[in-house]
Amino acid sequence: MRDLPKTSAALVALALVVVGCEAAIEPGSPGVSVSGGSTSVGGGAALPTGTPATALLPARIRRLTDAEYQASAAAIFGPNAPAVGADFVPDSRQSGFTVNEAQRVDPVLAGQLADAASRLAADLRQHVTERAPCPDPGAGAEACARSFIASFGQQVYRRPLADDETAQLLTLFRVAFEGGSYEEGIELVVRGMLQSASFLYLTELGEAPGATVKLTPYELASAMSYLIQGRPPTAELLGLALSGKLDTPEDRAAALPSLFGVDARARVVRVIREWLGTDGIAESAKDSNVYPDFEGVKAAMDRETSEFLQVVVESEGASLAKLLSADFTLANAPLAKLYGATAGSADVFERVATPTRLGILNQGAFLSVFAHAHETAPVLRGVAIARRVACIPLVDPVSLSIAIVPPVPDLTKTTRERFDIHSRDASCAGCHKLIDNFGFAFEGFDGMGKARQTDAGKPVNTSVVVSGTDFDGSYADSNALASAMSKSAQVRECFARHVFRALSGTSAPELVASEDDFVGYWKEGLTMDDANIIDTLSAYVTSPAFAYRRSP
Repeated sequence: MRDLPKTSAALVALALVVVGCEAAIEPGSPGVSVSGGSTSVGGGAALPTGTPATALLPARIRRLTDAEYQASAAAIFGPNAPAVGADFVPDSRQSGFTVNEAQRVDPVLAGQLADAASRLAADLRQHVTERAPCPDPGAGAEACARSFIASFGQQVYRRPLADDETAQLLTLFRVAFEGGSYEEGIELVVRGMLQSASFLYLTELGEAPGATVKLTPYELASAMSYLIQGRPPTAELLGLALSGKLDTPEDRAAALPSLFGVDARARVVRVIREWLGTDGIAESAKDSNVYPDFEGVKAAMDRETSEFLQVVVESEGASLAKLLSADFTLANAPLAKLYGATAGSADVFERVATPTRLGILNQGAFLSVFAHAHETAPVLRGVAIARRVACIPLVDPVSLSIAIVPPVPDLTKTTRERFDIHSRDASCAGCHKLIDNFGFAFEGFDGMGKARQTDAGKPVNTSVVVSGTDFDGSYADSNALASAMSKSAQVRECFARHVFRALSGTSAPELVASEDDFVGYWKEGLTMDDANIIDTLSAYVTSPAFAYRRSP
């Protein structure tokens, strides 16, 4: 068996397919088309009654995230195929979310994509008799290759191939087949498909030209599947789309229950972790001289957030209030010990009572991520609460030409006493009066989330006064604050805004009209003083604007 490509002709042919497809798409430029899709210019699709064009996102494309690539490869090649994508360069982020319309393919990622394509294609070659059967791999090879390109290509591209795409891939097949074998031809075709922009990018371009466009059935099915499950659409979902049964909000609402399975739970967990920043725990590092126990429980903190979120979604009504104020968590023995609780095993995560650390914001992952390597960070914790939980706009000090000077280390003062300097600086006090009070409430936990009663030999002061929100008041500590935030309409709306940013892939200021329209639609569906996490994600898909885009 030989490695591909072996000849310069094969290299050239592969480059033509890969570069030719990618040249058709300039990431972040939604005015281009991909194999039959086009943006709107003049006229356009009729919008649902009451949906203004200003509420629509622009027609566009976006690159698959690393997680979406991994899930797509697994869906196409099966669970026994090589695992790829885990070592890809990290996704760029917008508002903390990896779904991002501005993702690029830089040279390093391009090399990783090529390597992943080679590994997957080589694996498929080992099973070519099942994946690309051909009764006569000599005289009938090209006919078999054409059939494979049509059927397998539709899986990879999530839509039927255009004639020019089929022709390009057949060219790849011929180059490897001539002087080689049928198996080598199929392998090179698969490599080409997996490096094509039609696989690597999701389109939201529609068909008919106009000022507004309606997504094609294939785009609708892909959008729903990737946003809810993080993977390509199933044949059943594509069937619904092609029969027009995903066109209306009611149609999409009827289709959603079948999508909320195992894949959807993982997707929901990812959205919440990215919203609150707890997915950064795996990359967090602490000074081992200050926090010698951190490395031993870091992995448990990482898993805790996922286990806890799944229980909230599956057993606690997917309640946002419960997410923020639950008096329990899921922990193994070492983590439970850190929390002052008891669990029976280091391997099994079980439900343990945590009455002194309510909700996800008082768990180790959040507290560790938003802390320094050697001490707590009330500003980091406060900014995270303000921006991610309460949606309070904060001005970047750099934009105001304010030099940030950290408080001077002083072993005789508590962290709170050192950071009180902000309240005495006129250029800082305006913002830090709010930020620091959020952060000071969490001073009862050290830089790795362990409860503490003293700092610098003095009692820790966690009492705060919050103003400028709908949950203004005096709070004894972070538990009281979390409980208040769990009942806040401002926090519920902030969550809805972050769900929009997570699923739409954008938080661009110029698209705030689209965000506002979604929040208005979401509010119409509220039936109680709480937000259902699943219903909020579903609202994005069932909103009238979901199936339409406007010309940029």
